Amino acid sequence: MKPQFSLYLMSRIQYLQISLGLTITLLSSCMSKKQEMNQQEKEVEHDRLNVAVLEDRFKFKNLAEFSIDTLDWEERNTVYQKLDSLSFFQIHQDTSPNRFAQYDDLSENFFHSKQSGSRGLIEFTILSQSEGEYCDQIDYSIFSKEGRLISRFKVAGSCGDGGYYETAFGRFINDSAYELLSEDNYKSEDALGVNTITYKRTLTNIKHDGTIVQSDTVLKESIK
Repeated sequence: MKPQFSLYLMSRIQYLQISLGLTITLLSSCMSKKQEMNQQEKEVEHDRLNVAVLEDRFKFKNLAEFSIDTLDWEERNTVYQKLDSLSFFQIHQDTSPNRFAQYDDLSENFFHSKQSGSRGLIEFTILSQSEGEYCDQIDYSIFSKEGRLISRFKVAGSCGDGGYYETAFGRFINDSAYELLSEDNYKSEDALGVNTITYKRTLTNIKHDGTIVQSDTVLKESIK
């Protein structure tokens, strides 16, 4: 066997060994991540939402109206209790990769208000702030007595970035109907120029089983 060919053969073998090693490492890493996600799925599945444990974490109770507070994002950590990872997944009940990324992203979620209604279900609101989207939002969640998520809808919000904005606030008309009033300029071609302002009403009707039906009505549009 010629020396040049032997050297070539040895280099090819080394290359294949390195490639195989990298492939095995990559596959091992992917399997480990998959096992971690599966384990968290099992934890969420077998450790359903226990509202009794969370009862004392809410800042408010039985609010009839909702709007975004005027606190700075840094201040909220001193006013509200923050969701840990387990509470986050138990409440959202979505263990997809996007939901995992959202918890680790530039977002924070806080226990807001514990609600009670005539339906006998688990109901409460969560305040979220997203630095990536420059948004604050309060969501109303409804769960079965066993802790399974039934429905969720927005009860207040405030967003603003690059001249575009949205503000929303609302109130319960009665135990089963929530009225959300919002204003935004999303239809504007240039938010730094002439703005098309849309005023909208969203009515959320809550059924006895916790499911919801929503309807939107544009109240008016104006140019500013």
